[in-house]
Amino acid sequence: MQTYPAEMPVVIVGAGPCGLTLANLLVTMGVDCLVLEREPGPMNLPRAIVLDDEGARTLQVFGLDRSYVAGTLPGEGSRYYNDAGHCFAETGRGPRTYGFPKRNFIYQPQFETALRDALVTRAPDVLRFGSDVTDVRQGPSGAEVHVTGPDGQPHVIRAQWVAACDGGRSPIRERLGIPMSGETYAQDWIVLDTKDDPDSAPFSRFFCSSSRPHVSIPAPNGGRRYEFMLLPGETRAAVLEPAFLADLLQPFRPYDEAMILRKTVYTFHARIAERFREGRILLLGDAAHLTPPFAGQGMNAGLRDAHNVAWKIAAHLAGADPAILDSYETERRKPAWDMIQLAVAMGDIVMPAGASQVAFRDLLMQALDPFPAVKDYLIQMRFKPRPRYADGLFLGLGHAEFESDLVGEMIPQPDLAEGAGKLDDLLGPGFALIAQGEAGFQAAKAIGRDSFLGLPLSLVPLAGRTGGGHVLAEEAAARPLRTHRGQVLLIRPDRYCAAAFWPEALAEGLQRYEALFSAAAERSEAMTEAVSISAAR
Repeated sequence: MQTYPAEMPVVIVGAGPCGLTLANLLVTMGVDCLVLEREPGPMNLPRAIVLDDEGARTLQVFGLDRSYVAGTLPGEGSRYYNDAGHCFAETGRGPRTYGFPKRNFIYQPQFETALRDALVTRAPDVLRFGSDVTDVRQGPSGAEVHVTGPDGQPHVIRAQWVAACDGGRSPIRERLGIPMSGETYAQDWIVLDTKDDPDSAPFSRFFCSSSRPHVSIPAPNGGRRYEFMLLPGETRAAVLEPAFLADLLQPFRPYDEAMILRKTVYTFHARIAERFREGRILLLGDAAHLTPPFAGQGMNAGLRDAHNVAWKIAAHLAGADPAILDSYETERRKPAWDMIQLAVAMGDIVMPAGASQVAFRDLLMQALDPFPAVKDYLIQMRFKPRPRYADGLFLGLGHAEFESDLVGEMIPQPDLAEGAGKLDDLLGPGFALIAQGEAGFQAAKAIGRDSFLGLPLSLVPLAGRTGGGHVLAEEAAARPLRTHRGQVLLIRPDRYCAAAFWPEALAEGLQRYEALFSAAAERSEAMTEAVSISAAR
């Protein structure tokens, strides 16, 4: 018989990639949690297919970079074809700014297995399948999670935080009455996942057809994903018939039902929840935002949510004011919406439907031929927003001392010299101070602290062009860090630069950063007092 604890600091609802990643991060940071999944077991469906470099960096915190990520299929870019079969544009793999290939193709069931294995290795009794959360009742200092176990018996778990990672149709979001704004695409898409595919090319193929746009995407283990847009008058039932699918696949491979891992029809959404937090309940991943798949950012946006939330929950449970979680929506809303808009733009530009849109695209590409830099910017989607926050738990945002100031931005992750690993291997799961000069190193050392806001604090001296410290193997990748040579960088657990201090101002600067949490508490005091125990519905 499955048992449930009466109390748990954090309850995570949903055992998909977002929920499992959050659980792994929390456990790595020393936080007890419980993962409740309504399904009786793993779903074993290949849904997400891309793990990006930021997502891989999050997995690095709990060691999956050397095991699971190392075995994924690195993407080599994309090719774009017109109706005549001519490749009118292509992209390359891009730089490994954050320590990993920009796109790593995955098979989601294997990914979730790796996440579960990592979790139960650290916390064997943390995952509960067949657990249906029927209600969440909350107050200023916690919540009551009502769950029905696989035996049909009801249970109540008191939690300080509840993370709703329960998908795009989130029952928790619905009970809270939090609406989603945005739009639903008019077109549905057929999605086919295959195995033993004859196309082993490690790049995606976008067929920008005027009759039926479609995509061919690499998958691990010799597989491939095909996506075809439904046309007016076609029904979901009819397009999934073997004869219809055989016609669609004919240019690529023979149709064989035994080689089809999954066939389904997706409706693409571009929507975002009106708020990400309701008292002690946090919405993460698809429960908070839904994005079309063209940019491969749906699952990855959820992994970013998980890393943003995990360290803040850990800091609160170690003594910081719960208002620290106010910064979750402050920081994540705009980047999440920007990625949704990027996916919409990619769908409109790369996959136009109809002769007029195709003609416009072709004319645009021709007009940009004399301007290769502009064309490259457009085709390679270099307008993708950098991982940078415009507001939140940072010092000095809007008052940069240098043109390439890193405060508010995810720092790069160069390799270390002589095969010693990557930069994050030195940072650890908590905060870190990066010092690049002797004065900075001595100032950081004099602080005499190995923890900050209840989380570990690492001191990482980096060698400059002269002097001691860890040597970075890639000077080009390290260049943004060199912008702050002579300063000490405070790096948050999610690898964003929280602040940059001159050595003589380090001690006072750390005190000011800690004071941000008191300031957040004051801003949220009125809201907190207004929350009373109520049913989340």
